Amino acid sequence: MFRRIIPFTILAVCLAAVAALETGCNERETKTYPIWLPDAAPPAKTYSTTPESTSELLKDSSDAIKATYPPTEGVHFTLESQTTGGGKTMSWRAEGDMIFPDRVKMTTRSLLTADPVTEEVIDTGGQAYVRSGADGAWHSGNPQLPAPDPQIIANYLDFARGSRNFGQESLAGGQKTWHVQVDVDMGMLAFEAMNHTTDQSEAQRLDSMKSDSVTVDFWIGNDDRLPYQMVVKTTDPARGQSEQQTFIFSRWKEHPAIARPCIDC
Repeated sequence: MFRRIIPFTILAVCLAAVAALETGCNERETKTYPIWLPDAAPPAKTYSTTPESTSELLKDSSDAIKATYPPTEGVHFTLESQTTGGGKTMSWRAEGDMIFPDRVKMTTRSLLTADPVTEEVIDTGGQAYVRSGADGAWHSGNPQLPAPDPQIIANYLDFARGSRNFGQESLAGGQKTWHVQVDVDMGMLAFEAMNHTTDQSEAQRLDSMKSDSVTVDFWIGNDDRLPYQMVVKTTDPARGQSEQQTFIFSRWKEHPAIARPCIDC
């Protein structure tokens, strides 16, 4: 009797093992996983008028500008420039596009003159091309109103040595902004720029800027931290000149076409 029980016991154990394996397999086949959900968007960043928060706002604005530096992205701008010195006042208005870091295309018109001058200007990598007059041809040369350097916007933010936060303001188009005024350390800015140029005339120009007094007002967008208006006031004691430039920026991250023109053709 004992010898007959053993085989049946072994068979029962084997059947139980097989059942357990099948159950395990079935469990693996029917196992479900939770559906993936994206992380919740971080809350919008807020600022205040404290010095610490203002410094953070200026840094975030500089970072937002530099995020547009892919070589096809830029911004549309209008510019009103007025220079006073030597008993004379020159006034210009310009409108055009910038592509970061170093391309500008704009049309300028002189104001406060009996015979207004209109110029088209293309600047690529520091080389300027001008078209004006009846011939309609592009020429390499210096425009009467130099093209603004796209990188100077972030430079003014990076080299701020003091700031005043006037709180939130709405611009004419309804854009909600922070209005911040900064004093620019032109000595440090010019020194840093001189370390990145091999052009002797450009180095001399930068060196002459070290004594300039520059104050810049920014109106920085609440949502995207990009500047929508910028007023630059410069005093040059060496030449006895003062200048005020008012920029209005729109269409950030647009893709304008700016290329070197055909010369003398």
